Formats: sequence, structure tokens, C-alpha cells
Amino acid sequence: MTNIRVRVVAAWALSILLFLTYMTTVAPPKLMGDPGWLQRFEEWGYSPRFASGIGMVELIAAALLLFPSLATYGAGILTLILAGAIYTHLSTGLHSPAFALQLFFMTAALAALRFPEARWNQPPES
Repeated sequence: MTNIRVRVVAAWALSILLFLTYMTTVAPPKLMGDPGWLQRFEEWGYSPRFASGIGMVELIAAALLLFPSLATYGAGILTLILAGAIYTHLSTGLHSPAFALQLFFMTAALAALRFPEARWNQPPES
């Protein structure tokens, strides 16, 4: 396999994995008002409406991951949200930031893999 093909396969695998993760475990509980998530947001000092807003943005950004020319933007948005989540976990000392850290590095890697497609919609130079 060439470098470009490996990069494309890796980008698609990460895109699909992150899309499924966000659509099944991350965004829906926030949007549907899961009591556990709402309690966490209140412990961190945020309102339930903020949880719903974050869930909606995560849902939209996750959908962008499935479009190669938009995946960098979706991954960038998710990376920023995760940076805020990691900061919240570390600054409050409540709950472990481990899952947020995993998602952060995965979305940052996806943004890096998809960046050439977002810039010029051309394959990168070898």
C-alpha cells in the first residue's frame, strides 16, 4: 500500500469509529437529558442547557466526519470541545478525563489526516 492509501484508510477508519462513538455514547445522553450527565454538568458548574448545546454541536460535528472535505472542521470542533472537557475534568478534580483524552487524541489525529483534503481537496504530495 502506498502512503496515500494508508492515510486514506486510516482516516476513514477513524472517521467511522468516531462517528459511531459520538452517535451512540457521547451526544445522545446529553441531548436526551440523561440524569447522570445533567448531574455531572451541574457538578462542574454548567447548566443543563449547556449540556444540550454541547450535545447538539457534537452531533453536527460528528456528522461532518463522514464528508472528507468537511472532516477536518468536524474533528477540529470536536477537539476544541474535548479540550474544554479535559480542562473541566482537571480543574474541578471531578471524574476522570481518560475517555476525553482518548477522544481528543483520536480527533486530533483525524484532523491531521484529513487536513490536505480540507485545504485544496487534492491528495497530498508524496
